[in-house]
Amino acid sequence: MSRPFKALCSYAYFGRPSFADLLQELHTDGPAMVFGDSGAHSARTLGLSLTVEDYAAWCHRWDEQLTLYANLDVIGAPEATWRNQKELEARGLTPIPVFHTGEPWHYLERYLDEGHTYIALGKLLGNPLPDLLPWLDRAFKLAQGRAVFHGFGMTVWEVLRRLPFYSVDSSKWLEGERFGVATLYDDRTGTWSRFLLRDKDAVLRNRELIRSYGLDPRILANRALFTARRHEFTTAIAESYRRAEADLRARHGLIALPAGPRNPITRHGDPSTPGLHVYLAAANQTVLTRAVQGVRAAAEEAAR
Repeated sequence: MSRPFKALCSYAYFGRPSFADLLQELHTDGPAMVFGDSGAHSARTLGLSLTVEDYAAWCHRWDEQLTLYANLDVIGAPEATWRNQKELEARGLTPIPVFHTGEPWHYLERYLDEGHTYIALGKLLGNPLPDLLPWLDRAFKLAQGRAVFHGFGMTVWEVLRRLPFYSVDSSKWLEGERFGVATLYDDRTGTWSRFLLRDKDAVLRNRELIRSYGLDPRILANRALFTARRHEFTTAIAESYRRAEADLRARHGLIALPAGPRNPITRHGDPSTPGLHVYLAAANQTVLTRAVQGVRAAAEEAAR
């Protein structure tokens, strides 16, 4: 692939030996960008218990395959999150800090004063846009020139066009797998088209966009065809987010990671600086494998 595949993988879902198979697939064509996350939010909703010791062991085990990894955050407990940051650092790790909406601003200022140049913003989902935008504006103003941000689960297009995140991740690309919804980016208009699979009228209206992804519209309108050729749909959706990433890069310009004493990416060199980077988040190893294989095959076909 001409551009590295970018995936966010959470310890809550990938804390098992078979994770090696996915990492090997991701890195087949050279260095992929793999964002390691604790999955604390998912673990809480699933009733799973995560410990600093276990997460540290996972980060150490896959250190050479992960481009970076985030702290084990505790939503609603910023002091505990900060203590986990210190504990992981004491264990020789370089996680990026996590700061959540609703937390006192002095925690963000503390991370900045400590020299962290890459910070994740969490608990963004579920906030009304009139509340979220001023909060994000303040965060970006505080960090200007000192740090860049990752937005956990940040896929609100209005926000991404407004603010120059260094990176974001999204699990919305899985809506087709979960809910039978196709979400395709139209890089001619800079907009997203979202419609139900097997809605023949909607498929017909979007047929040119669908074909621009090398996808036969009939696949989306017919249950049997979709079942047989699901991998083509997964590839198209993954490519859609890569096209959106390219447009965001063109809009904001390339975003450089500030120099600083706590730059986490320089451990292995960053294969694709500067930003903006859009990571595909998934809990399902099979779906991610299908996506990376499909994107690779499409790139090989285009190069012929």
